[in-house]
Amino acid sequence: MTASSILQAGTTESFEDERAFLRYNFLKREGLEKESLIPLPVDASKRCYFRLPQALLMDAPPPFEKTVSFQFIAELLNQAGLSVPRIYASDHTYGFLLVEDFGLLTYRNAIQGGIAEHLLYGETIKSLVHLHQQVIENKTHFPLYDLDSFLKEAEVFIEWYGLSLSEKEGESFREVWAEAYESQPVVPHSFVMRDVLVDNLMWIPSRQGFNRCGFIDFQDGTHEGIWGPITYDLVSLLEDARRDITPQFAENMMEIYFKAFPDLSREDFWASYALWGAQRSTKILGVFSRLAKRDGKLKYLTHLPRVWQILKRDLQHPSLRPIRKWFANYCGEEWQKMDPMCNVQAFVQSANDSLALTEKNG
Repeated sequence: MTASSILQAGTTESFEDERAFLRYNFLKREGLEKESLIPLPVDASKRCYFRLPQALLMDAPPPFEKTVSFQFIAELLNQAGLSVPRIYASDHTYGFLLVEDFGLLTYRNAIQGGIAEHLLYGETIKSLVHLHQQVIENKTHFPLYDLDSFLKEAEVFIEWYGLSLSEKEGESFREVWAEAYESQPVVPHSFVMRDVLVDNLMWIPSRQGFNRCGFIDFQDGTHEGIWGPITYDLVSLLEDARRDITPQFAENMMEIYFKAFPDLSREDFWASYALWGAQRSTKILGVFSRLAKRDGKLKYLTHLPRVWQILKRDLQHPSLRPIRKWFANYCGEEWQKMDPMCNVQAFVQSANDSLALTEKNG
């Protein structure tokens, strides 16, 4: 069977067959055996990985994923001195990369194995310090984290969380966020990786210093990279939607960053940190709801209480009072509870109802 004949079938099964066909052709061209492939767990993206004896195979189907951008950014960050996977071979037409394998020690596995959290997070902070100290003339390569991008991400919340909002109420949501964006303090900008999380970080004990921190996901949701405030990647690291991190631990880690930039205004930094943290949490509430309601991935709902608490904490910043007031007005009981959305089962039922309706209409 050829790839074109598989494509004509047009089903989920045919798509999987097509990817397998193309995947094995790529391996054959590189002199590798398909029998040696070991599939790795997948997350929320359409990208998946397979382990080979001496490398990883990235299967990133276009147009959903962009391997050209991944390779460009990987080479840029390698040149900047960070530990990101080297690219051994590529097929950008069909979306395959053969990349360096950093091993099995994700940060989550490393923590469970007894490696100190302060060491892992500290070296990650030092990696970000190193990146932010670089003079990277790349603003023309990456889109700016502009107001449209900022609002589009926040709006995922009102689109998917399940609030019954009028057009006027939805517009008021956009207005308070736009006002906060336009009045945000000026902080330095850099390349933003966007998802600096324990599950996207690898511990490489054979390397030295901050190069023991390996980054494996650095394209962001546009798959092209983005240029934005230095606070964003620190937010994604220290306000993890899937893992509890105490405010005191986060502040201790931030001292490492502040020592490297003594002239950085802490007042401006924390205002920016709160804004982008609140925007990120709002987006995540919408994304996790979408994953449950549209894709049937209910496991993400268990993280909603944590994300709500992070959001409430960030919105305590005085500059974000209008946004805090909006949530208090339109999210009702969920906003008032100290442990909002603790009755996840009700939300699971809502997600199941949405899935059933989708299947019926499909």
